[in-house]
Amino acid sequence: MDAAAATTRKGASRWLSLRGMDAAKAGLALYITGMLTSGAYYARFHILALDFTRIQSIVVGVYLIALYLALPAAFVWCATQFSGHRAVRLLVWLTMLLALDAGLARLLKDSWKNLTLTTVSTLALQLILFVDWKTLLQSLRNRKLQIQMLLEPPRERVVALGLLICLHFSLFWFPRIPGNFAGGMPVEVQVFTATAGLPDSRFVNTKDKPQINGQMDSYALWLLYQTDTDVYLLDSLPGDTLIDDDVMRITQDQVIRMDYNTAP
Repeated sequence: MDAAAATTRKGASRWLSLRGMDAAKAGLALYITGMLTSGAYYARFHILALDFTRIQSIVVGVYLIALYLALPAAFVWCATQFSGHRAVRLLVWLTMLLALDAGLARLLKDSWKNLTLTTVSTLALQLILFVDWKTLLQSLRNRKLQIQMLLEPPRERVVALGLLICLHFSLFWFPRIPGNFAGGMPVEVQVFTATAGLPDSRFVNTKDKPQINGQMDSYALWLLYQTDTDVYLLDSLPGDTLIDDDVMRITQDQVIRMDYNTAP
């Protein structure tokens, strides 16, 4: 009896150890993908966004895994539940997934001009991950096109395309996610600076904006990113593309206060 109980405890301990390792691997994967994605985006503005203590990396990793892995896998599973011809199931899967990608892009206020490129390129990456390429190539050799979908893409394919997926997300999706939700969209702030007229030297339009405090210079700006030493600001939200020249960097010692609720 004691031997059986010891064996049971040993098995339970091993199971918990394995599940703990799986959770650690999943967390590390989310963190690495999120850090690569945000780092690639902020590197366009010469910002070294490699802060290993930021929770943003894990949240961005969750977004990326959900968009390119979880959602396509869910739609593949749903398509397999339909009875009917395989081509019909595939068409239903593609239509539903394309509609969801387009809906997410519009929810994030992607422009109509850029919407097609965003959705089609996202769908292409989702297809690359979940198409059974072995069966597809064999069908092409037999001169009979046959496409099959995988519920779970091979790990090697996910790793091989990982950098491409991170880059794609940093270009098309990350800039549209609000900064309050760990994205790259700048957040509106009211900045009080120690040096009078500091942002005026870079943002001419700030001279015409009303002050909310007559004792200190304050500016209604947009916060792109901040580190322990620097703050990166914009004077207004850009159009479709944010470029390096739109960004102003000031040091943290020049910021007396920064409020996230701006005056009307």
